[in-house]
Amino acid sequence: MAHEGIEVFRDLTIGSEQIPLDAIRASLLGVGTEEWVHNEEQEANLKQYAVGARQDDILVFDYAGNSLPKASLTLWQRDNVYTVTNIVPAEVGELGVKLYNDLLVCFVAEVVDAAAVRDQLALTFTDDVRGLDTWTSAEAAGALRRFSALANKSTTNSHPNDRQRWEEFVIEAHRDGDNLPVDILMQWLVEVDGWDENSANKLAIEFEQGISLLGAYDAILRG
Repeated sequence: MAHEGIEVFRDLTIGSEQIPLDAIRASLLGVGTEEWVHNEEQEANLKQYAVGARQDDILVFDYAGNSLPKASLTLWQRDNVYTVTNIVPAEVGELGVKLYNDLLVCFVAEVVDAAAVRDQLALTFTDDVRGLDTWTSAEAAGALRRFSALANKSTTNSHPNDRQRWEEFVIEAHRDGDNLPVDILMQWLVEVDGWDENSANKLAIEFEQGISLLGAYDAILRG
């Protein structure tokens, strides 16, 4: 394997058990930085789509620095925390994982960490590289590891032994609750396990079909 995980978009939530959300908002807006500018117009536009009786709060910051692409970062209220729901580039077509994460790290460093109430904030900031057991069980991850390590990558899973190991993986993934997204599986097969894209796509399709079949079988058994 080339490395032990795949690079993914990081998630950030900001909350506090000590101060209310409006105090967090005021503190973030009070940070004096030229790199991140409050975008009130975009904020007002987004608030038209806020749902719920309380009208969820929204914060929008534009990156105006020079070291990263210009972009807008949106913080959306989720219960009693702010969650970064998106970072949208102003110029380039899409940011990609690395630039998205770089902008998020920059926002934390320049705005969140500089807030006057920083010591009262509770941050959840996920890793940028995650193992397969983020989405599925250790048993399923181990089964996939065995399959990829022992399979003939020129014939995918057509050999009986390879087919058996592949089916063991699909069954373990199903036992875990079908939580492994197909796109994550394909990314893992290519970036970590060394499969070419065509083979990975074939396996991803077979995985989706296998999970669907097992789910239908379970439904029949339940009546």
